[in-house]
Amino acid sequence: MSMAARRVFSLAAALCLLGASAPCQAAEPAADTAPAGGLTAGSLLVRGRVIGSIPVGQYSRIEPIGGRVITPARALPDLDVTYFLSDHFAVAAQAGVVSTRTSIRGSFIGDLPIGSTWSFSMTGAVQFHFLPGNAFNPYLGAGAGYTHPIAYEPAKPFVTKMKADPQLGPMLQAGFDYHLVGNWYANMEIKKIFLPAQVSRIGAGSTTVRLDMLIIGAGVGYRF
Repeated sequence: MSMAARRVFSLAAALCLLGASAPCQAAEPAADTAPAGGLTAGSLLVRGRVIGSIPVGQYSRIEPIGGRVITPARALPDLDVTYFLSDHFAVAAQAGVVSTRTSIRGSFIGDLPIGSTWSFSMTGAVQFHFLPGNAFNPYLGAGAGYTHPIAYEPAKPFVTKMKADPQLGPMLQAGFDYHLVGNWYANMEIKKIFLPAQVSRIGAGSTTVRLDMLIIGAGVGYRF
Protein backbone atom coordinates (compact mmCIF):
# COMPACT_ATOMS: atom_id res chain seq x y z
CA MET A 1 0.00 0.00 0.00
CA SER A 2 1.39 3.36 -0.99
CA MET A 3 1.94 6.17 1.48
CA ALA A 4 -0.92 8.21 -0.06
CA ALA A 5 -3.31 5.26 0.17
CA ARG A 6 -2.35 4.64 3.82
CA ARG A 7 -3.05 8.31 4.62
CA VAL A 8 -6.50 8.22 2.96
CA PHE A 9 -7.36 4.99 4.81
CA SER A 10 -6.19 6.45 8.15
CA LEU A 11 -8.25 9.58 7.59
CA ALA A 12 -11.37 7.56 6.78
CA ALA A 13 -10.90 5.42 9.91
CA ALA A 14 -10.51 8.52 12.06
CA LEU A 15 -13.71 10.01 10.66
CA CYS A 16 -15.60 6.79 11.39
CA LEU A 17 -14.38 6.80 14.99
CA LEU A 18 -15.02 10.49 15.62
CA GLY A 19 -18.27 10.91 13.65
CA ALA A 20 -20.57 8.77 15.82
CA SER A 21 -23.52 10.82 14.69
CA ALA A 22 -22.82 9.95 11.04
CA PRO A 23 -22.04 6.20 10.70
CA CYS A 24 -19.83 5.19 7.77
CA GLN A 25 -22.37 3.25 5.79
CA ALA A 26 -24.76 3.82 2.92
CA ALA A 27 -27.55 6.23 3.84
CA GLU A 28 -30.99 4.65 4.46
CA PRO A 29 -33.83 5.78 2.18
CA ALA A 30 -35.95 8.55 3.69
CA ALA A 31 -38.94 7.25 5.62
CA ASP A 32 -42.39 7.74 4.13
CA THR A 33 -43.85 10.83 5.75
CA ALA A 34 -47.41 10.35 4.43
CA PRO A 35 -49.97 10.30 7.29
CA ALA A 36 -51.00 6.84 8.43
CA GLY A 37 -54.34 5.74 7.01
CA GLY A 38 -54.25 8.19 4.08
CA LEU A 39 -57.17 7.92 1.67
CA THR A 40 -55.75 6.75 -1.64
CA ALA A 41 -56.72 4.56 -4.60
CA GLY A 42 -58.06 1.24 -3.30
CA SER A 43 -59.08 2.58 0.13
CA LEU A 44 -62.40 1.35 1.53
CA LEU A 45 -63.95 3.77 4.02
CA VAL A 46 -66.95 2.67 6.13
CA ARG A 47 -68.76 5.53 7.87
CA GLY A 48 -71.40 5.48 10.60
CA ARG A 49 -73.37 8.67 11.25
CA VAL A 50 -76.35 10.11 13.09
CA ILE A 51 -78.37 12.10 10.58
CA GLY A 52 -81.26 14.53 10.58
CA SER A 53 -83.67 13.97 7.70
CA ILE A 54 -85.50 17.26 7.04
CA PRO A 55 -88.30 17.70 4.45
CA VAL A 56 -87.98 21.02 2.55
CA GLY A 57 -90.14 22.71 -0.08
CA GLN A 58 -93.14 20.60 0.91
CA TYR A 59 -96.35 20.88 -1.10
CA SER A 60 -99.38 18.56 -0.98
CA ARG A 61 -102.90 18.11 -2.33
CA ILE A 62 -105.47 15.85 -0.65
CA GLU A 63 -108.61 14.58 -2.34
CA PRO A 64 -111.46 14.91 -1.45
CA ILE A 65 -111.08 16.42 2.07
CA GLY A 66 -108.42 19.12 1.47
CA GLY A 67 -105.73 20.12 3.93
CA ARG A 68 -102.02 19.42 3.76
CA VAL A 69 -99.75 16.47 4.50
CA ILE A 70 -97.17 16.95 7.26
CA THR A 71 -93.96 14.90 7.13
CA PRO A 72 -91.89 15.63 10.25
CA ALA A 73 -88.11 15.82 10.43
CA ARG A 74 -86.52 12.84 12.15
CA ALA A 75 -83.19 11.60 13.48
CA LEU A 76 -81.86 8.32 12.05
CA PRO A 77 -78.74 6.13 12.09
CA ASP A 78 -76.84 6.03 8.80
CA LEU A 79 -74.15 3.75 7.39
CA ASP A 80 -72.35 4.12 4.07
CA VAL A 81 -69.43 2.53 2.25
CA THR A 82 -67.03 4.53 0.07
CA TYR A 83 -64.48 2.98 -2.29
CA PHE A 84 -61.67 5.08 -3.79
CA LEU A 85 -61.27 4.40 -7.50
CA SER A 86 -58.29 6.78 -7.51
CA ASP A 87 -56.78 9.25 -5.07
CA HIS A 88 -59.44 11.83 -5.95
CA PHE A 89 -62.46 9.89 -7.24
CA ALA A 90 -64.59 7.56 -5.14
CA VAL A 91 -68.00 5.87 -5.27
CA ALA A 92 -70.25 5.83 -2.19
CA ALA A 93 -73.35 3.75 -1.46
CA GLN A 94 -75.84 3.58 1.40
CA ALA A 95 -78.86 1.34 2.01
CA GLY A 96 -81.31 0.74 4.83
CA VAL A 97 -84.92 0.67 5.96
CA VAL A 98 -86.58 3.87 7.22
CA SER A 99 -89.96 4.68 8.73
CA THR A 100 -91.90 7.84 7.81
CA ARG A 101 -94.88 8.95 9.93
CA THR A 102 -97.30 11.38 8.25
CA SER A 103 -100.46 13.24 9.21
CA ILE A 104 -103.05 15.60 7.70
CA ARG A 105 -103.52 19.16 8.96
CA GLY A 106 -106.32 21.61 8.17
CA SER A 107 -108.70 19.28 6.31
CA PHE A 108 -112.47 19.75 6.13
CA ILE A 109 -112.81 17.24 8.95
CA GLY A 110 -109.90 18.46 11.06
CA ASP A 111 -106.42 17.11 11.76
CA LEU A 112 -105.93 13.38 11.17
CA PRO A 113 -103.05 10.92 11.56
CA ILE A 114 -102.29 8.92 8.41
CA GLY A 115 -99.84 6.33 9.71
CA SER A 116 -96.33 5.09 9.05
CA THR A 117 -94.69 3.86 5.87
CA TRP A 118 -91.65 1.57 6.01
CA SER A 119 -89.45 1.94 2.96
CA PHE A 120 -86.25 0.46 1.59
CA SER A 121 -83.95 3.41 0.96
CA MET A 122 -80.67 3.63 -0.92
CA THR A 123 -78.38 6.30 -2.33
CA GLY A 124 -75.37 6.15 -4.63
CA ALA A 125 -72.91 8.88 -5.58
CA VAL A 126 -69.64 9.60 -7.35
CA GLN A 127 -67.43 11.82 -5.17
CA PHE A 128 -64.45 14.07 -5.87
CA HIS A 129 -62.03 14.37 -2.93
CA PHE A 130 -59.93 17.53 -2.99
CA LEU A 131 -57.12 16.67 -0.51
CA PRO A 132 -57.00 12.87 -0.07
CA GLY A 133 -53.45 12.95 1.33
CA ASN A 134 -54.23 15.58 3.97
CA ALA A 135 -55.75 15.28 7.42
CA PHE A 136 -58.64 17.51 6.29
CA ASN A 137 -60.21 16.21 3.08
CA PRO A 138 -63.33 17.98 1.71
CA TYR A 139 -65.37 16.38 -1.06
CA LEU A 140 -68.33 16.95 -3.37
CA GLY A 141 -70.59 14.28 -4.80
CA ALA A 142 -73.49 13.74 -7.18
CA GLY A 143 -75.76 10.75 -7.61
CA ALA A 144 -79.31 9.57 -6.91
CA GLY A 145 -81.59 8.51 -4.09
CA TYR A 146 -84.27 5.81 -4.27
CA THR A 147 -87.03 4.72 -1.89
CA HIS A 148 -89.40 1.78 -2.25
CA PRO A 149 -92.30 1.32 0.22
CA ILE A 150 -92.37 -2.19 1.70
CA ALA A 151 -94.83 -2.03 4.63
CA TYR A 152 -97.54 0.22 6.05
CA GLU A 153 -99.02 0.91 9.48
CA PRO A 154 -102.33 2.79 8.94
CA ALA A 155 -103.58 5.02 11.76
CA LYS A 156 -106.78 3.03 12.46
CA PRO A 157 -109.72 3.62 12.68
CA PHE A 158 -109.31 6.82 10.61
CA VAL A 159 -107.21 5.14 7.93
CA THR A 160 -107.48 1.46 7.08
CA LYS A 161 -105.50 1.22 3.85
CA MET A 162 -102.32 2.91 2.57
CA LYS A 163 -100.26 2.59 -0.57
CA ALA A 164 -97.42 4.77 -1.95
CA ASP A 165 -95.33 4.82 -5.12
CA PRO A 166 -91.53 4.33 -5.26
CA GLN A 167 -89.43 7.47 -5.73
CA LEU A 168 -86.18 8.12 -7.57
CA GLY A 169 -84.47 11.51 -7.71
CA PRO A 170 -81.07 13.18 -8.24
CA MET A 171 -78.85 13.94 -5.25
CA LEU A 172 -76.08 16.41 -4.46
CA GLN A 173 -73.76 16.15 -1.46
CA ALA A 174 -70.85 17.91 0.22
CA GLY A 175 -68.78 16.90 3.22
CA PHE A 176 -65.38 16.30 4.67
CA ASP A 177 -63.34 13.60 6.39
CA TYR A 178 -60.83 14.51 9.08
CA HIS A 179 -58.07 12.07 10.02
CA LEU A 180 -58.14 11.38 13.77
CA VAL A 181 -55.65 8.60 14.46
CA GLY A 182 -54.58 5.40 12.71
CA ASN A 183 -57.37 4.42 10.32
CA TRP A 184 -60.09 6.47 12.07
CA TYR A 185 -61.75 9.56 10.56
CA ALA A 186 -64.36 12.07 11.68
CA ASN A 187 -66.98 12.91 9.07
CA MET A 188 -69.62 15.55 8.43
CA GLU A 189 -71.90 15.55 5.40
CA ILE A 190 -74.89 17.37 3.96
CA LYS A 191 -76.89 16.13 1.00
CA LYS A 192 -80.10 17.05 -0.77
CA ILE A 193 -82.33 14.62 -2.64
CA PHE A 194 -84.68 16.13 -5.22
CA LEU A 195 -87.69 13.81 -5.17
CA PRO A 196 -90.53 13.66 -7.71
CA ALA A 197 -94.15 14.06 -6.64
CA GLN A 198 -95.43 11.05 -4.73
CA VAL A 199 -99.00 9.83 -5.18
CA SER A 200 -100.43 7.86 -2.25
CA ARG A 201 -103.77 6.13 -1.71
CA ILE A 202 -105.33 6.64 1.73
CA GLY A 203 -108.54 4.66 2.06
CA ALA A 204 -110.97 6.00 -0.56
CA GLY A 205 -108.97 9.22 -1.04
CA SER A 206 -105.57 10.11 -2.42
CA THR A 207 -102.73 12.54 -1.71
CA THR A 208 -100.10 14.08 -3.94
CA VAL A 209 -97.00 15.19 -2.05
CA ARG A 210 -94.01 17.09 -3.43
CA LEU A 211 -90.94 17.60 -1.26
CA ASP A 212 -87.17 17.41 -1.24
CA MET A 213 -85.09 15.85 1.55
CA LEU A 214 -82.22 17.69 3.22
CA ILE A 215 -79.99 15.27 5.16
CA ILE A 216 -77.36 16.50 7.60
CA GLY A 217 -75.15 14.07 9.50
CA ALA A 218 -71.99 13.61 11.52
CA GLY A 219 -70.09 10.53 12.66
CA VAL A 220 -66.92 8.50 12.31
CA GLY A 221 -65.38 6.31 9.63
CA TYR A 222 -62.83 3.50 9.51
CA ARG A 223 -60.49 2.93 6.57
CA PHE A 224 -59.76 -0.63 5.46
